[in-house]
Amino acid sequence: MAYKYSYDDEEKKYHFPKLQTNRNMWKLMILNILTLGFYSIFFFIPLSFDLDKVDPKRYRDKTMNYLVAHIVSIFTFAIVIDIWHHHIAGRIEEALERRDVDYDFNTGDFWKWFFFGSFILVGPFIYFHKLCTAMNLLCQSYNEKPVLDE
Repeated sequence: MAYKYSYDDEEKKYHFPKLQTNRNMWKLMILNILTLGFYSIFFFIPLSFDLDKVDPKRYRDKTMNYLVAHIVSIFTFAIVIDIWHHHIAGRIEEALERRDVDYDFNTGDFWKWFFFGSFILVGPFIYFHKLCTAMNLLCQSYNEKPVLDE
């Protein structure tokens, strides 16, 4: 008879959480328009948490909270949000390289599509599609192999 507070070896194993792999640009854009921009908060906060899990930075430095960047960007004419997205694109680029995921996404995509592409109106759509695809691939790689061999 097992003691009430005993546990098996199976319970000792740490099970890594499965990360979301169904991020969608269309859902982001449509719900962001319908909620007057508030859906982006609920989209990008989990994205940054997932990025910290997939590719933890050294020295326990975390990604800047999107809500803080969103609020501060109101007073800085969206400059802080642009810096946040540039930072996220760089982190995703590093994570794709570390995890050997074959997908082309970098900070140049942010500047090319999100920043300058906004002048032709379709640029942000392309950027968010590439961002969602890159994060889906990273989370899928994490779900298959949570810990990388260094």
